[in-house]
Amino acid sequence: MIVVFGTVCVDRMRRVPSLPQQGGYVSITEETDHLGGEAANTTHALLTWGAEVETFTNGIGDGYRADRLANLLRDHGLPESIARRSTTPTPMCDIYLTPDGDRTMFGIGFSEMADSIDPTALPLREGAWFTADMNFGDVGRICIERAADTDMRLYLMDVERPADLFSRSSHPGYWQSSTDWFGVRGNTQKNVTWVQKQVDAWGATVILSDGPNGLVAGSPNRRAQGYPPFPCPALVDSTGAGDMFRAGMLFGLDQGWRFEKCLAFASAAGCLKCQYVGATDRVPTDTEIRAHLKTNPQIAAQYGL
Repeated sequence: MIVVFGTVCVDRMRRVPSLPQQGGYVSITEETDHLGGEAANTTHALLTWGAEVETFTNGIGDGYRADRLANLLRDHGLPESIARRSTTPTPMCDIYLTPDGDRTMFGIGFSEMADSIDPTALPLREGAWFTADMNFGDVGRICIERAADTDMRLYLMDVERPADLFSRSSHPGYWQSSTDWFGVRGNTQKNVTWVQKQVDAWGATVILSDGPNGLVAGSPNRRAQGYPPFPCPALVDSTGAGDMFRAGMLFGLDQGWRFEKCLAFASAAGCLKCQYVGATDRVPTDTEIRAHLKTNPQIAAQYGL
């Protein structure tokens, strides 16, 4: 069982040939709406692979934007119970996507999301996995504390100061982020040093992804080291790649896979996701991920497969 706590929103993808300079202009070549948000992205992938999932997230607002988000949730097979109407604005993320697969994001309605969260309504399942991002500030931290005090297995994403949260659960903790927020982009050695420092301080497994440069991971019984990326057949959009990676890790951990197998599956899933626009419209299947591992044996071997 995996409980996913985090954000659902509308991602409005706008494809552009380049980003304009300040005060400049560029034509949008395509605009589409997609289901987005860390919780929606992770939940959708896990459900696609057949995992048992419960999701607890922000209210979706009211009015036509909330209707759009509710329809996107339904179209992607997510439980209707997720779509709680609220007095807070519907979170929307405008994402400008350039041909190199990179994206620039602008958001509205995210700072008010915490007001729609009732920590006492959080689904608590002793021994189950609990994963969370930190888009809800202090309210989000209260929810993580409640999960830890119920002795759930914590997998935290981008959460600052996690040591005290991990100490509240009897299970080993997992922490994931990227060089967008921590470490140094493009410098594996510095990231190995940074990850090992956090492993020693937090007593948890720490994973730091670095986009096309791969990732660094370490745990209390495994020294931090770098791992290469799996090749992406065609880089189109990196939106949601970190959430896909997290889903891959949780999928494997929930089934009792050894760490290296989880890491390789998650890394391959994250790279395959980047072939498609949007975070949720196309989830690589379990078969596709395993085939990608098999067709890249030299890389898979560096993950211990």
